[in-house]
Amino acid sequence: MDRLTTMATFLKVVRHANFTTAAEELSISRTLVSRHIADLELHLGLKLLNRTTRSVTPTEAGLRYTELCERVLGEIRHGEEELSAIKNQVEGEISILCPIWIGSFGISVAAAEFCALNPKISIKLHFEEPSANPHEFLALGYDVSIQPNTMRDSSIVAKKIGKIDHILTASPAYLERHGAPESVAALSEQVCLAKMNDTSWSFANGERHALRVPSLFSSNSVFALREASIAGLGIAMLPKGIIQDTLEKGALVEVLPDFPIAPRPLYIAFPPGGDAPRKTRALISFFADWFKTRKFPT
Repeated sequence: MDRLTTMATFLKVVRHANFTTAAEELSISRTLVSRHIADLELHLGLKLLNRTTRSVTPTEAGLRYTELCERVLGEIRHGEEELSAIKNQVEGEISILCPIWIGSFGISVAAAEFCALNPKISIKLHFEEPSANPHEFLALGYDVSIQPNTMRDSSIVAKKIGKIDHILTASPAYLERHGAPESVAALSEQVCLAKMNDTSWSFANGERHALRVPSLFSSNSVFALREASIAGLGIAMLPKGIIQDTLEKGALVEVLPDFPIAPRPLYIAFPPGGDAPRKTRALISFFADWFKTRKFPT
């Protein structure tokens, strides 16, 4: 039998000096109470209770075991109360994993504001190129992960907190050599630089362009795609937030401005289950509200 359960039953019997009263308080049968006590005595090889028709009293061994049970169960109860308090308080450390380029979209500002509003919170915000495995952040010990892709993984839960606007770009030199496409269909005649695992580009009007695989140049980094596009290798789909200066300087120009790319969602991923610590739930809620009310170069 479960040792903690039988210990709790033993304490009830000692405190009430009665099997029936202990059974009623525990909402179990008197027979089961007797079985719990018998299991303990068999396990310990000691007689714990003196039983008469009128009373139940602990033996010398039973008195010592009573102290042990009170100490063990008390420590467990105290520990659980402390854990419950942690769950219900906005305090402690929150570790966030975020792709490097998404740092341009206000994540750093949002995390800093959340930290300022919650002085008992400490934030550990780590940037690195995203993994192909969306749940890897859990194995690495992070509480949440900022992710730009739709996820179908039962080991994580994802909440949409915002969107990222993209545009198609190419260098003037590339367009001079290949000509500027005038429709989505015309992209099939162009060199398209693809992000790894992207199979198509979706447009706001519902059109889709299937990407050629393998691409002339592909990367998991939008910064690498930006540099390849600047070098004249082809047309790239890039987040607006990382190319503002490049567009203003003329190193890249927008392609198909009359056919906007469908906005891509921005997610925050976290472990499944309804018992996420309050600090994590508070951060997720804050990020969702923050991106609704702020205008960043997305």
